[in-house]
Amino acid sequence: MGSIKILKTLRVGKGITMDITINEAEPEDSINRYAMDTICTGEEVLDIPAHWHKDHAEYLHVIEGRVEITLNGDKVLMKAGDPAVRVSRRAVHSIKGFRDERLVLRERPDPAGMYKALFFNDVLSTGMFGSFWHVVRAFHDWDTYLALPLYFRFFDEVFMMIFGCIARLFAPPKPKGLFC
Repeated sequence: MGSIKILKTLRVGKGITMDITINEAEPEDSINRYAMDTICTGEEVLDIPAHWHKDHAEYLHVIEGRVEITLNGDKVLMKAGDPAVRVSRRAVHSIKGFRDERLVLRERPDPAGMYKALFFNDVLSTGMFGSFWHVVRAFHDWDTYLALPLYFRFFDEVFMMIFGCIARLFAPPKPKGLFC
């Protein structure tokens, strides 16, 4: 356990933070090297809207508490002790916590790498989720697509391509690294 270090803590919302951690004992290509732990006190509900990733999958694991994950339209209640859920690339998913309940949710990217930590560092660089334009620019730059109500990923991609390019005119630039 001594080889796990918190690289950075980000503010997500009221009573919600995210620890970006590294397990230095794991090789660079291990999915166990980098993790993002979202810690919720229950003061504000964690509510991540429907989205998907074109080029990567992720593992979600509840360390403490419980969370409702909607995965391709199916709702799954996960609680501490349950095995991690693999969210495949291109799978539409959303995440919702519960009011007045403590939650610790761990996310690990697949393939392995620090890119997911850099994404969260970018999207949360203003202290919480930024403006619409900032979020759209970050999603565009980091392989995240909003799941629009039309239910066609093609339209999601076109939306992100058009609005992501426009967002670059109004949003802060992508940070160069985790500590920028």
